[in-house]
Amino acid sequence: MYRNKKAEKRSRKLLKWIQRYAGYWQMICTPGCDLDMTVTRNIIHSLAENGLHEFIFVLLTVHREKEFLKNLSSFLNLDLMLEEIMRQDMDEIVRMLDENLR
Repeated sequence: MYRNKKAEKRSRKLLKWIQRYAGYWQMICTPGCDLDMTVTRNIIHSLAENGLHEFIFVLLTVHREKEFLKNLSSFLNLDLMLEEIMRQDMDEIVRMLDENLR
């Protein structure tokens, strides 16, 4: 049987993280749990420090209905738009808006 050593190593790393941070893992996977900005920030830092970046997106998606995450999304979009304006011109932003509103 073909064994993917890299995937196995990654799975072990994730399982060790879950074992160490079982409470965080439960929060990541449980929509509607008692999650606040401080805990969210701590979870994100822990995942990033351990190279488990894809689970940051899982956290943000599972808890997308939390008001502070809705606001975060808006601020990130504005920051990205401002960055795009600085790299290009406003015509490109208008084109992107038009394209995404179809």
